[in-house]
Amino acid sequence: MKILIITFLIFANSVFANDKLDQLKQNLDEIVAAADGNVSVQIVSASKYDLLYSHNPGVKMIPASITKVITACIALKYLGVDYKFKTIVFTDGTITDGVVNGNIYLKGYGDPDLNSGDISLLAQKISEKNIKSVTGNVIYDESFLDNNYYGLSNYYKGDTRSQYWPYVSALNLDKNQGGYNPASTAGELFASELVRFGIQFNGSVVSGITPPASKELAEISHSIFDVLSWMNKQSDNHSAITVFKVVGAVYDSPPGTLQKGESAAIDFLTQLGNDRGSFEILEGSGLTRNNMVNSDMFIRILKHMYDDVKNFDYFYNSLAVGGIDGTLKNRMKEGEAYKNIRAKTGTLNGVSTLSGYAISRDNELIMFYIAMNGFSSDRSYNRKIQDDICEVICQFSRN
Repeated sequence: MKILIITFLIFANSVFANDKLDQLKQNLDEIVAAADGNVSVQIVSASKYDLLYSHNPGVKMIPASITKVITACIALKYLGVDYKFKTIVFTDGTITDGVVNGNIYLKGYGDPDLNSGDISLLAQKISEKNIKSVTGNVIYDESFLDNNYYGLSNYYKGDTRSQYWPYVSALNLDKNQGGYNPASTAGELFASELVRFGIQFNGSVVSGITPPASKELAEISHSIFDVLSWMNKQSDNHSAITVFKVVGAVYDSPPGTLQKGESAAIDFLTQLGNDRGSFEILEGSGLTRNNMVNSDMFIRILKHMYDDVKNFDYFYNSLAVGGIDGTLKNRMKEGEAYKNIRAKTGTLNGVSTLSGYAISRDNELIMFYIAMNGFSSDRSYNRKIQDDICEVICQFSRN
């Protein structure tokens, strides 16, 4: 009799669970049907890794800025959680009685968040070493990355217009806003800050490469978490392309290039089991319309990061929170999706994407990928559909 009861309960629970999944599918089908253009959706449990819902899962789609998820993942893999984006001051001369007999080199290593305050702090650090004079020049060095400053701008016909591509250098300054040469401007600012801190300097500010045997005088840096968090939450294209190139420099060798970053991305994605023909990642921001992905690839990425005990918290906390911050600050302001979505948004003309994690009513972490391409309706309409999908995921319960 006990065996019969247990068997019945197992059967009943199975039927109940199937009913829950059927209802989830019905609810999501109704929402997805309201979208125009091409739509691909996949929803999977992070821990159980069972498929909860899919719609056109194998279709290749333009990812737009959810490409930054891939950039963050390859940064954590090839750079590591302890990596720091540095800017270092070197000298090739000797220091005698507070006099630097030689040149000073300001070398950038691709810190996308380097700002004017950092340059001032570097000058202050040098003054605190009791240095009173520099006999040579200030030489700014941006050789850690290549001189393809505007990425894929004007490379592909019909791609994102050139004015949207950020200027990317190994020596950045204040997000390179204003249409100037940031490396040269950083060098000029550094020279003026040396003088402001009482260091005599009468030389020139010129471009050059730091000699291998140079001695380090001062360093400033930003942590990988701070860089990736700003990149993902704010969807910063300048940060993403810079990080992509930095990964390329470390994965291969300096100077970092888009091609070397692409090789690192291919290595990472194929290691996860993605067929090489199923994706194209040409740069790390998502600005190009020639990046291509599918839902299987993104779910594998999200699962890989979930299983990565060392890196998952860094990755998860770099994503925007529904209704709270970043590009999701003004979305999902109410309902169960509020605070329960961590995701990356993506937007181009006719492209809207969203991918990340949701917390269900059972506190189960659920991975999702939503891509919409080729729509003619208003962008906000498609975002509302994505938000509705997230709401249904967060309302889902297996119990």
